[in-house]
Amino acid sequence: MDAQDYTKEGVPIPHELEVAHYHGDLLRLLFIIIAVLIMLMQFTGNGLPMSPQTLLLFVATLAITAGITNPVQQMIHWFNLALSFTGLVIFGSIAIARLHTLRDFFTHDGIAGVIAFLFLVSLYLATRTVRAIVTGSNPVVASRK
Repeated sequence: MDAQDYTKEGVPIPHELEVAHYHGDLLRLLFIIIAVLIMLMQFTGNGLPMSPQTLLLFVATLAITAGITNPVQQMIHWFNLALSFTGLVIFGSIAIARLHTLRDFFTHDGIAGVIAFLFLVSLYLATRTVRAIVTGSNPVVASRK
């Protein structure tokens, strides 16, 4: 494709500007990576301290949330924030309980630390998006209800 797209009649189609302070695209990618890591962690030795149904529900929630996140719905960004916070608390607690030395980080328990770190990054990105909604600094996201 050319740097500029055209209609059949040859009229240039302007590209949409990037939505300021919207981090949903990166957040979606992080949620899918986290979901895959959670599933892998379950099969690498020490499983997670939750039932298989709870684990699958959490993984499915991450995948569904990733799939419906978009810049024009406010409510999903608040849900992303809550999901990121919940994931950080759960997997941060697991990581702190299981990782006692730096050497432990390079075992199967280290995956919990990686997941906790990814949830921390997702919490930051979700917070920036919600801040744009609250302050109105993103007119595309802030104007939708």
